[in-house]
Amino acid sequence: VVLAANDLPSINDVTYTELIEIIAKLKDENGKLLGVDTSNLLIANSGNDLPVIDLTRVSQELSYLASDTDLVVLEGMGRGLETNLYAQFKCDSLKIAMVKHQEVAQFLGGRLYDCVIKYDEFLDYQHIRQSN
Repeated sequence: VVLAANDLPSINDVTYTELIEIIAKLKDENGKLLGVDTSNLLIANSGNDLPVIDLTRVSQELSYLASDTDLVVLEGMGRGLETNLYAQFKCDSLKIAMVKHQEVAQFLGGRLYDCVIKYDEFLDYQHIRQSN
């Protein structure tokens, strides 16, 4: 699991430094995360400094850590709806957000404060064509 956060503060988002501090507080006296069976939790700087995320400008660290992931989760209106609702990945993806602007609600055909959950399954068309 890779958690990514911005280096600089943006609206009410957790920063990279704050995320490190939060995760550190979740560890027991042996340095193990409470309630987590594995130590495969990594924290990366997103490489962005806005409430949206420009996927063409993520940090090299995040790009490397996420290169063989099975699922990408984008959380928040800026990251999950406004900039990446239709983004396609080389893995499954989940976009989760609450609509907080009337213009976005109108665009989506919904209402203000509706919750949006969009799951996109990765379809490897190249692999499908080769096997047919």
